[in-house]
Amino acid sequence: MTIPTQPPTPPQPQPPTTPTFAYPSATPPGVGARPSVRWGLGDVLIGLALWLAGGIVGAIVLVATGSASDSSLTELSLGALTISLICGWPGFLGWPIVASYWKGQRSLRLDFGLELRPIDLGWGALGGLAALVISGAGGVVWSLLSKDATPTNTDFLPTKPSLLTGFVIFVLVAVCTPVVEELFFRGLFLRSVGRRWNLTVGVIITSLVFGMFHAQGNSLAQAAFIVGVTASYGAVFAMLVIRANGRLGPSIVAHMCVNAVGVLGALYL
Repeated sequence: MTIPTQPPTPPQPQPPTTPTFAYPSATPPGVGARPSVRWGLGDVLIGLALWLAGGIVGAIVLVATGSASDSSLTELSLGALTISLICGWPGFLGWPIVASYWKGQRSLRLDFGLELRPIDLGWGALGGLAALVISGAGGVVWSLLSKDATPTNTDFLPTKPSLLTGFVIFVLVAVCTPVVEELFFRGLFLRSVGRRWNLTVGVIITSLVFGMFHAQGNSLAQAAFIVGVTASYGAVFAMLVIRANGRLGPSIVAHMCVNAVGVLGALYL
């Protein structure tokens, strides 16, 4: 029998062939572990339907209370503005919470990456700056081609409001809304599409839907411009999430930066 003079070479680890992303799939260890996650595209559709239903209910409330009668968008009261801003939250905030508790790991951090780390502040600020540069470039092109003012989706906000009204609107639009929308679009939605197909498809679909949900304007061209600009925001936010291995912190900060600039400009400029 021949005795080998050297031990066999251990197998070398192979480099990953696909980008890493924190997809929750395995059962967490320990007592009381939850089964594998079961949320997906069906929950995305439920969230979108609840957003639509909330918008309808909000419109009915505004009409029934007289808040929307004989008034332009910029003349709505603070209460009416609040209703119009939060009426879709049952779908974008409420249903991800239900889906996580009912079909997931009962943790918005584990299921959808709702977590903020100090490094996210820097990357989020850079992402917000990139999104604003894209928006500015699009506005320049629009002005050169159409000779009109750049369309915006902040026409419903009042101009020169009181300090209290401005503060409440700023908190709702620049602080709360980014958290709610990122939880749904880059949390539940992006992960659901990515698990079903891949991340590239996820970025494209979620960004386009994100843009369409912000469509406004007095013409088809204006609406298409706003959809395109907002979809580019969504793509930037999605890439920040992918870079952070699924963590929503950078996209939330970037979204806050974009909304803060937009709301301050609409209110006081």
